[in-house]
Amino acid sequence: MNSESLIERVKSILFNPRRTWPVIGGEPATVAGLYTRYIMILAALPAIFTFIKTSLIGYSMFGATMRTGIVAGLLGALLTYALSLVMVYVVALIINALAPSFRGQKNQVQALKTIAYAYTAAWVAGIGVIIPWLGGVIGLVGGIYSIYLLYLGLTHTMKNPPEKSLGYTAVIVVITLVLSLLIGAVVAGVTGIGAMGAGAMGKSSSSSSVVFDKDSKLGQLAVFGEQMKAAGERMEAAESRNRSKDRSGAKAIGADGDSRDADMASAEAAMAALFGGKDGKPMEALEPEQLKGLLPASIAGMPRTGTSASRESAMGMQVSNASADYASEDGQRRLKLTLSDAPMMAKMGAFRGLMSSESSSETQDGFEKTYTRNGRHIEEEWNSRSGRGAYEVMVGSRFTVKAEGTAENFQQIQSAVQSIDLAKLEAVAKAGAEQH
Repeated sequence: MNSESLIERVKSILFNPRRTWPVIGGEPATVAGLYTRYIMILAALPAIFTFIKTSLIGYSMFGATMRTGIVAGLLGALLTYALSLVMVYVVALIINALAPSFRGQKNQVQALKTIAYAYTAAWVAGIGVIIPWLGGVIGLVGGIYSIYLLYLGLTHTMKNPPEKSLGYTAVIVVITLVLSLLIGAVVAGVTGIGAMGAGAMGKSSSSSSVVFDKDSKLGQLAVFGEQMKAAGERMEAAESRNRSKDRSGAKAIGADGDSRDADMASAEAAMAALFGGKDGKPMEALEPEQLKGLLPASIAGMPRTGTSASRESAMGMQVSNASADYASEDGQRRLKLTLSDAPMMAKMGAFRGLMSSESSSETQDGFEKTYTRNGRHIEEEWNSRSGRGAYEVMVGSRFTVKAEGTAENFQQIQSAVQSIDLAKLEAVAKAGAEQH
Protein backbone atom coordinates (compact mmCIF):
# COMPACT_ATOMS: atom_id res chain seq x y z
CA MET A 1 0.00 0.00 0.00
CA ASN A 2 1.68 3.23 -1.17
CA SER A 3 1.02 6.68 0.29
CA GLU A 4 -1.80 7.42 -2.14
CA SER A 5 -3.62 4.18 -1.48
CA LEU A 6 -3.07 4.66 2.27
CA ILE A 7 -4.70 8.08 2.15
CA GLU A 8 -7.57 6.72 0.06
CA ARG A 9 -8.14 3.89 2.50
CA VAL A 10 -8.18 6.32 5.44
CA LYS A 11 -10.64 8.58 3.64
CA SER A 12 -12.89 5.70 2.64
CA ILE A 13 -13.06 4.11 6.11
CA LEU A 14 -13.77 7.49 7.71
CA PHE A 15 -16.28 8.86 5.21
CA ASN A 16 -17.82 5.77 3.65
CA PRO A 17 -17.42 2.94 6.18
CA ARG A 18 -20.51 0.94 5.15
CA ARG A 19 -19.12 0.45 1.66
CA THR A 20 -15.50 0.05 2.78
CA TRP A 21 -15.90 -2.64 5.46
CA PRO A 22 -17.12 -5.36 3.03
CA VAL A 23 -14.04 -4.65 0.89
CA ILE A 24 -11.74 -4.88 3.91
CA GLY A 25 -13.37 -8.10 5.06
CA GLY A 26 -12.81 -9.81 1.73
CA GLU A 27 -9.32 -8.62 0.80
CA PRO A 28 -6.25 -10.78 1.54
CA ALA A 29 -3.84 -9.53 4.20
CA THR A 30 -1.08 -10.60 6.55
CA VAL A 31 -0.13 -9.48 10.05
CA ALA A 32 3.19 -8.10 8.80
CA GLY A 33 1.53 -6.30 5.92
CA LEU A 34 -1.11 -4.68 8.11
CA TYR A 35 1.55 -3.45 10.51
CA THR A 36 4.11 -2.13 8.06
CA ARG A 37 1.69 -0.61 5.56
CA TYR A 38 -1.00 0.77 7.84
CA ILE A 39 -0.81 0.37 11.63
CA MET A 40 2.78 1.54 12.15
CA ILE A 41 2.15 4.64 10.05
CA LEU A 42 -1.13 5.79 11.59
CA ALA A 43 -0.25 4.82 15.17
CA ALA A 44 2.69 7.23 14.96
CA LEU A 45 0.41 10.26 14.50
CA PRO A 46 -0.75 10.66 18.14
CA ALA A 47 2.77 10.05 19.48
CA ILE A 48 4.36 12.59 17.13
CA PHE A 49 1.81 15.35 17.64
CA THR A 50 1.69 14.82 21.40
CA PHE A 51 5.48 15.28 21.48
CA ILE A 52 5.15 18.47 19.42
CA LYS A 53 2.49 19.80 21.77
CA THR A 54 4.08 18.88 25.10
CA SER A 55 7.77 19.48 24.35
CA LEU A 56 7.85 22.10 21.58
CA ILE A 57 4.63 24.14 21.81
CA GLY A 58 3.78 23.58 25.46
CA TYR A 59 0.66 24.31 27.48
CA SER A 60 -0.23 27.89 28.38
CA MET A 61 -1.83 28.44 31.77
CA PHE A 62 -2.13 31.58 33.90
CA GLY A 63 0.22 33.49 31.63
CA ALA A 64 2.96 30.86 31.72
CA THR A 65 3.94 28.19 29.19
CA MET A 66 4.85 24.75 30.50
CA ARG A 67 6.79 22.21 28.43
CA THR A 68 8.03 18.69 28.97
CA GLY A 69 11.78 18.27 28.52
CA ILE A 70 12.87 17.18 25.04
CA VAL A 71 14.45 13.94 26.27
CA ALA A 72 11.49 13.00 28.46
CA GLY A 73 9.13 13.99 25.65
CA LEU A 74 10.94 11.81 23.12
CA LEU A 75 11.06 8.87 25.49
CA GLY A 76 7.36 9.29 26.24
CA ALA A 77 6.51 9.49 22.53
CA LEU A 78 8.55 6.39 21.70
CA LEU A 79 7.07 4.45 24.60
CA THR A 80 3.53 5.52 23.68
CA TYR A 81 4.13 4.44 20.10
CA ALA A 82 5.64 1.08 21.04
CA LEU A 83 2.95 0.23 23.58
CA SER A 84 0.17 1.28 21.19
CA LEU A 85 1.52 -1.20 18.63
CA VAL A 86 1.50 -3.90 21.28
CA MET A 87 -2.00 -2.92 22.40
CA VAL A 88 -3.38 -3.27 18.88
CA TYR A 89 -2.14 -6.85 18.70
CA VAL A 90 -3.37 -7.70 22.20
CA VAL A 91 -6.84 -6.34 21.42
CA ALA A 92 -6.81 -8.33 18.17
CA LEU A 93 -6.05 -11.48 20.18
CA ILE A 94 -9.00 -10.71 22.44
CA ILE A 95 -11.32 -9.98 19.51
CA ASN A 96 -10.34 -13.33 18.03
CA ALA A 97 -10.83 -15.17 21.34
CA LEU A 98 -14.26 -13.59 21.83
CA ALA A 99 -15.53 -14.46 18.35
CA PRO A 100 -17.13 -17.83 19.23
CA SER A 101 -19.02 -16.25 22.12
CA PHE A 102 -20.80 -14.01 19.61
CA ARG A 103 -21.18 -16.70 16.93
CA GLY A 104 -18.34 -15.27 14.89
CA GLN A 105 -15.48 -17.04 13.12
CA LYS A 106 -12.01 -17.06 14.65
CA ASN A 107 -9.38 -15.59 12.35
CA GLN A 108 -6.40 -13.70 13.74
CA VAL A 109 -5.73 -11.67 10.59
CA GLN A 110 -9.37 -10.62 10.35
CA ALA A 111 -9.30 -9.64 14.02
CA LEU A 112 -6.23 -7.47 13.40
CA LYS A 113 -8.00 -5.87 10.44
CA THR A 114 -10.93 -5.09 12.70
CA ILE A 115 -9.05 -3.15 15.34
CA ALA A 116 -6.60 -1.56 12.88
CA TYR A 117 -9.22 0.01 10.65
CA ALA A 118 -11.65 0.78 13.48
CA TYR A 119 -8.88 2.63 15.30
CA THR A 120 -8.23 4.85 12.27
CA ALA A 121 -10.50 7.61 13.55
CA ALA A 122 -8.78 7.74 16.95
CA TRP A 123 -5.31 7.81 15.39
CA VAL A 124 -6.20 10.60 12.97
CA ALA A 125 -7.92 12.55 15.75
CA GLY A 126 -4.63 12.40 17.66
CA ILE A 127 -3.39 15.18 15.39
CA GLY A 128 -5.86 17.52 17.08
CA VAL A 129 -3.89 17.57 20.33
CA ILE A 130 -1.90 20.57 19.07
CA ILE A 131 -5.07 22.70 18.85
CA PRO A 132 -5.49 24.67 22.09
CA TRP A 133 -8.59 23.80 24.14
CA LEU A 134 -10.18 21.77 21.32
CA GLY A 135 -7.66 18.94 21.25
CA GLY A 136 -9.43 16.94 23.94
CA VAL A 137 -12.80 17.34 22.23
CA ILE A 138 -11.37 16.20 18.90
CA GLY A 139 -9.79 13.17 20.57
CA LEU A 140 -13.09 12.28 22.25
CA VAL A 141 -14.99 12.53 18.98
CA GLY A 142 -12.37 10.37 17.28
CA GLY A 143 -12.66 7.74 19.99
CA ILE A 144 -16.45 7.64 19.75
CA TYR A 145 -16.31 7.36 15.97
CA SER A 146 -13.81 4.49 16.29
CA ILE A 147 -16.35 2.64 18.43
CA TYR A 148 -18.94 3.17 15.69
CA LEU A 149 -16.50 1.88 13.06
CA LEU A 150 -15.83 -1.17 15.20
CA TYR A 151 -19.55 -1.85 15.49
CA LEU A 152 -19.99 -1.61 11.71
CA GLY A 153 -16.97 -3.74 10.87
CA LEU A 154 -17.37 -6.79 13.08
CA THR A 155 -19.96 -8.52 10.90
CA HIS A 156 -17.73 -8.19 7.83
CA THR A 157 -14.46 -9.29 9.41
CA MET A 158 -15.41 -11.69 12.22
CA LYS A 159 -18.59 -12.92 10.47
CA ASN A 160 -20.80 -12.64 13.56
CA PRO A 161 -24.57 -12.12 13.13
CA PRO A 162 -25.47 -8.39 13.03
CA GLU A 163 -27.59 -8.70 16.16
CA LYS A 164 -24.49 -9.83 18.11
CA SER A 165 -22.39 -6.78 17.20
CA LEU A 166 -23.63 -4.55 20.02
CA GLY A 167 -22.57 -6.87 22.84
CA TYR A 168 -19.36 -7.81 21.00
CA THR A 169 -18.47 -4.14 20.64
CA ALA A 170 -19.26 -3.36 24.29
CA VAL A 171 -16.90 -6.03 25.60
CA ILE A 172 -14.08 -4.98 23.26
CA VAL A 173 -14.46 -1.32 24.26
CA VAL A 174 -14.26 -2.11 27.98
CA ILE A 175 -11.08 -4.12 27.52
CA THR A 176 -9.51 -1.50 25.23
CA LEU A 177 -10.20 1.25 27.76
CA VAL A 178 -8.46 -0.76 30.47
CA LEU A 179 -5.43 -1.30 28.25
CA SER A 180 -5.37 2.40 27.34
CA LEU A 181 -5.30 3.32 31.03
CA LEU A 182 -2.42 0.91 31.47
CA ILE A 183 -0.45 2.56 28.67
CA GLY A 184 -1.09 6.00 30.15
CA ALA A 185 0.13 4.84 33.54
CA VAL A 186 3.31 3.33 32.12
CA VAL A 187 4.08 6.40 30.00
CA ALA A 188 3.45 8.68 33.00
CA GLY A 189 6.33 6.93 34.71
CA VAL A 190 8.62 7.40 31.71
CA THR A 191 11.45 8.71 33.86
CA GLY A 192 11.64 5.29 35.49
CA ILE A 193 12.04 3.40 32.23
CA GLY A 194 15.57 2.29 33.02
CA ALA A 195 14.60 0.91 36.38
CA MET A 196 11.57 -0.81 34.94
CA GLY A 197 13.59 -2.48 32.24
CA ALA A 198 16.53 -3.43 34.41
CA GLY A 199 14.56 -4.59 37.41
CA ALA A 200 11.91 -6.54 35.54
CA MET A 201 14.03 -9.45 34.39
CA GLY A 202 15.06 -12.28 36.62
CA LYS A 203 17.31 -15.20 35.84
CA SER A 204 16.27 -17.07 32.73
CA SER A 205 15.92 -20.81 32.73
CA SER A 206 17.70 -21.09 29.39
CA SER A 207 19.51 -18.93 26.89
CA SER A 208 16.41 -18.68 24.72
CA SER A 209 13.90 -17.66 27.39
CA VAL A 210 13.32 -14.64 29.59
CA VAL A 211 11.60 -14.77 32.97
CA PHE A 212 10.09 -11.62 34.45
CA ASP A 213 10.08 -10.93 38.15
CA LYS A 214 6.44 -11.40 39.16
CA ASP A 215 6.57 -8.22 41.27
CA SER A 216 7.91 -6.06 38.42
CA LYS A 217 5.71 -4.06 36.08
CA LEU A 218 6.45 -6.32 33.12
CA GLY A 219 5.91 -9.34 35.33
CA GLN A 220 2.49 -8.03 36.36
CA LEU A 221 1.62 -7.43 32.72
CA ALA A 222 2.64 -11.01 31.95
CA VAL A 223 0.26 -12.19 34.69
CA PHE A 224 -2.61 -10.32 33.06
CA GLY A 225 -1.65 -11.85 29.72
CA GLU A 226 -1.90 -15.30 31.28
CA GLN A 227 -5.33 -14.36 32.64
CA MET A 228 -6.46 -13.34 29.15
CA LYS A 229 -5.09 -16.59 27.70
CA ALA A 230 -6.91 -18.67 30.32
CA ALA A 231 -10.11 -16.71 29.72
CA GLY A 232 -9.87 -17.38 26.00
CA GLU A 233 -9.46 -21.09 26.66
CA ARG A 234 -12.53 -21.07 28.90
CA MET A 235 -14.56 -19.32 26.21
CA GLU A 236 -13.46 -21.83 23.58
CA ALA A 237 -14.41 -24.69 25.89
CA ALA A 238 -17.88 -23.17 26.27
CA GLU A 239 -18.30 -22.50 22.54
CA SER A 240 -20.24 -25.68 21.77
CA ARG A 241 -22.55 -25.16 24.75
CA ASN A 242 -23.28 -21.57 23.74
CA ARG A 243 -24.06 -22.52 20.17
CA SER A 244 -26.31 -25.33 21.35
CA LYS A 245 -28.21 -22.94 23.59
CA ASP A 246 -28.50 -20.41 20.77
CA ARG A 247 -29.95 -23.06 18.43
CA SER A 248 -32.45 -24.34 20.99
CA GLY A 249 -33.38 -20.78 21.88
CA ALA A 250 -33.97 -19.96 18.23
CA LYS A 251 -36.32 -22.92 17.91
CA ALA A 252 -38.24 -21.83 20.98
CA ILE A 253 -38.72 -18.18 20.09
CA GLY A 254 -38.64 -18.40 16.31
CA ALA A 255 -36.73 -16.36 13.76
CA ASP A 256 -38.32 -13.12 14.93
CA GLY A 257 -37.57 -13.70 18.62
CA ASP A 258 -35.92 -11.18 20.86
CA SER A 259 -32.20 -11.39 19.99
CA ARG A 260 -31.29 -8.58 22.35
CA ASP A 261 -31.51 -10.84 25.40
CA ALA A 262 -29.30 -13.43 23.71
CA ASP A 263 -26.87 -10.71 22.69
CA MET A 264 -26.62 -9.42 26.25
CA ALA A 265 -26.26 -12.95 27.59
CA SER A 266 -23.29 -13.51 25.27
CA ALA A 267 -21.70 -10.27 26.41
CA GLU A 268 -22.19 -11.18 30.07
CA ALA A 269 -20.73 -14.64 29.50
CA ALA A 270 -17.68 -13.14 27.81
CA MET A 271 -17.10 -10.62 30.61
CA ALA A 272 -17.52 -13.39 33.19
CA ALA A 273 -14.91 -15.47 31.39
CA LEU A 274 -12.48 -12.56 31.37
CA PHE A 275 -13.06 -11.18 34.86
CA GLY A 276 -14.96 -13.97 36.61
CA GLY A 277 -13.89 -17.11 38.40
CA LYS A 278 -12.07 -20.16 37.12
CA ASP A 279 -15.43 -21.76 36.37
CA GLY A 280 -16.27 -18.94 33.96
CA LYS A 281 -19.07 -17.66 36.19
CA PRO A 282 -19.35 -14.07 37.51
CA MET A 283 -17.74 -13.37 40.87
CA GLU A 284 -20.47 -12.43 43.33
CA ALA A 285 -20.15 -9.42 45.60
CA LEU A 286 -21.11 -9.74 49.25
CA GLU A 287 -24.75 -9.21 50.13
CA PRO A 288 -25.44 -5.50 50.80
CA GLU A 289 -26.83 -6.37 54.23
CA GLN A 290 -23.54 -8.10 55.09
CA LEU A 291 -21.64 -4.92 54.29
CA LYS A 292 -24.12 -2.79 56.22
CA GLY A 293 -23.64 -5.04 59.24
CA LEU A 294 -19.95 -4.08 59.32
CA LEU A 295 -20.70 -0.36 59.78
CA PRO A 296 -20.32 0.74 63.43
CA ALA A 297 -23.15 2.24 65.48
CA SER A 298 -21.04 5.29 66.34
CA ILE A 299 -17.73 6.93 65.46
CA ALA A 300 -15.75 9.24 67.77
CA GLY A 301 -18.85 9.93 69.85
CA MET A 302 -21.03 10.59 66.80
CA PRO A 303 -24.08 8.30 66.57
CA ARG A 304 -25.20 6.78 63.31
CA THR A 305 -28.08 8.77 61.79
CA GLY A 306 -28.86 6.73 58.69
CA THR A 307 -27.78 3.83 56.49
CA SER A 308 -28.21 2.63 52.92
CA ALA A 309 -27.14 -0.46 50.98
CA SER A 310 -27.42 -1.66 47.39
CA ARG A 311 -26.00 -4.07 44.84
CA GLU A 312 -25.68 -3.27 41.14
CA SER A 313 -25.16 -5.78 38.34
CA ALA A 314 -24.12 -5.05 34.76
CA MET A 315 -22.48 -7.14 32.04
CA GLY A 316 -22.13 -10.05 34.46
CA MET A 317 -20.24 -7.97 37.04
CA GLN A 318 -21.46 -7.02 40.52
CA VAL A 319 -20.72 -4.16 42.91
CA SER A 320 -22.18 -3.94 46.43
CA ASN A 321 -22.23 -0.72 48.45
CA ALA A 322 -23.19 0.17 52.00
CA SER A 323 -22.90 3.55 53.69
CA ALA A 324 -23.75 5.23 56.97
CA ASP A 325 -24.01 8.86 58.07
CA TYR A 326 -22.79 10.08 61.45
CA ALA A 327 -23.30 13.47 63.12
CA SER A 328 -22.49 15.15 66.42
CA GLU A 329 -25.31 16.55 68.55
CA ASP A 330 -24.46 20.14 67.61
CA GLY A 331 -24.19 19.24 63.91
CA GLN A 332 -20.67 20.64 63.65
CA ARG A 333 -19.15 17.28 62.80
CA ARG A 334 -20.55 15.05 60.07
CA LEU A 335 -19.00 11.94 58.55
CA LYS A 336 -20.03 9.50 55.86
CA LEU A 337 -18.53 6.01 55.91
CA THR A 338 -18.80 3.97 52.70
CA LEU A 339 -17.89 0.33 52.15
CA SER A 340 -17.79 -1.10 48.61
CA ASP A 341 -17.15 -4.58 47.26
CA ALA A 342 -16.12 -4.95 43.60
CA PRO A 343 -14.86 -8.56 43.29
CA MET A 344 -13.98 -8.27 39.59
CA MET A 345 -11.23 -5.82 40.61
CA ALA A 346 -9.38 -8.75 42.16
CA LYS A 347 -8.95 -10.15 38.64
CA MET A 348 -7.27 -6.88 37.69
CA GLY A 349 -4.56 -7.29 40.29
CA ALA A 350 -1.88 -7.16 37.59
CA PHE A 351 -2.96 -3.62 36.79
CA ARG A 352 -2.95 -2.49 40.40
CA GLY A 353 0.85 -2.44 40.55
CA LEU A 354 1.21 -1.08 37.04
CA MET A 355 -1.13 1.82 37.64
CA SER A 356 -0.27 2.57 41.25
CA SER A 357 1.33 5.89 42.08
CA GLU A 358 2.55 7.68 45.18
CA SER A 359 2.38 11.40 45.78
CA SER A 360 2.42 13.86 48.65
CA SER A 361 1.70 17.57 48.86
CA GLU A 362 1.41 19.79 51.94
CA THR A 363 0.36 23.38 52.59
CA GLN A 364 -0.08 25.39 55.76
CA ASP A 365 -3.76 24.41 55.70
CA GLY A 366 -3.48 20.67 55.09
CA PHE A 367 -2.21 17.86 52.90
CA GLU A 368 -3.00 15.30 50.19
CA LYS A 369 -1.25 11.93 50.09
CA THR A 370 -1.44 8.78 47.99
CA TYR A 371 0.64 5.74 48.90
CA THR A 372 0.71 1.98 49.42
CA ARG A 373 1.32 0.37 52.81
CA ASN A 374 1.21 -3.36 53.59
CA GLY A 375 -0.35 -4.03 50.21
CA ARG A 376 -3.16 -1.50 50.78
CA HIS A 377 -3.65 1.50 48.52
CA ILE A 378 -4.34 4.57 50.71
CA GLU A 379 -5.47 8.12 49.92
CA GLU A 380 -5.53 10.93 52.50
CA GLU A 381 -6.88 14.47 52.27
CA TRP A 382 -7.23 17.10 55.00
CA ASN A 383 -7.90 20.84 55.19
CA SER A 384 -7.52 22.26 58.70
CA ARG A 385 -9.12 25.56 57.74
CA SER A 386 -12.45 23.97 56.80
CA GLY A 387 -12.07 20.92 59.03
CA ARG A 388 -12.92 18.72 56.06
CA GLY A 389 -11.08 15.62 54.94
CA ALA A 390 -11.21 12.12 53.50
CA TYR A 391 -9.44 8.83 54.12
CA GLU A 392 -9.76 5.87 51.72
CA VAL A 393 -8.23 2.40 51.83
CA MET A 394 -8.39 -0.40 49.23
CA VAL A 395 -8.21 -3.84 50.80
CA GLY A 396 -7.47 -7.11 49.01
CA SER A 397 -7.82 -5.46 45.59
CA ARG A 398 -11.63 -5.61 45.87
CA PHE A 399 -12.91 -3.80 49.00
CA THR A 400 -12.84 -0.01 49.34
CA VAL A 401 -13.47 1.72 52.68
CA LYS A 402 -13.81 5.51 52.66
CA ALA A 403 -14.65 8.10 55.31
CA GLU A 404 -15.22 11.75 54.43
CA GLY A 405 -16.70 14.84 56.01
CA THR A 406 -16.00 17.37 58.76
CA ALA A 407 -14.18 16.52 61.98
CA GLU A 408 -12.09 18.04 64.75
CA ASN A 409 -8.95 16.51 63.27
CA PHE A 410 -7.82 14.07 60.61
CA GLN A 411 -7.40 11.27 63.15
CA GLN A 412 -11.17 11.19 63.70
CA ILE A 413 -11.73 10.58 59.99
CA GLN A 414 -8.99 7.96 59.97
CA SER A 415 -10.54 6.22 62.97
CA ALA A 416 -13.81 5.84 61.05
CA VAL A 417 -12.11 3.61 58.49
CA GLN A 418 -10.18 1.78 61.19
CA SER A 419 -13.46 0.96 62.93
CA ILE A 420 -14.05 -1.53 60.10
CA ASP A 421 -12.33 -4.89 60.52
CA LEU A 422 -9.95 -4.53 57.56
CA ALA A 423 -8.20 -7.81 58.37
CA LYS A 424 -11.52 -9.61 58.02
CA LEU A 425 -12.09 -8.03 54.61
CA GLU A 426 -8.60 -9.10 53.54
CA ALA A 427 -9.38 -12.66 54.61
CA VAL A 428 -12.60 -12.62 52.56
CA ALA A 429 -10.72 -11.27 49.53
CA LYS A 430 -8.00 -13.89 49.89
CA ALA A 431 -10.53 -16.71 50.22
CA GLY A 432 -12.36 -15.46 47.14
CA ALA A 433 -9.14 -15.27 45.14
CA GLU A 434 -8.21 -18.84 46.08
CA GLN A 435 -11.67 -20.10 45.24
CA HIS A 436 -11.76 -18.36 41.88
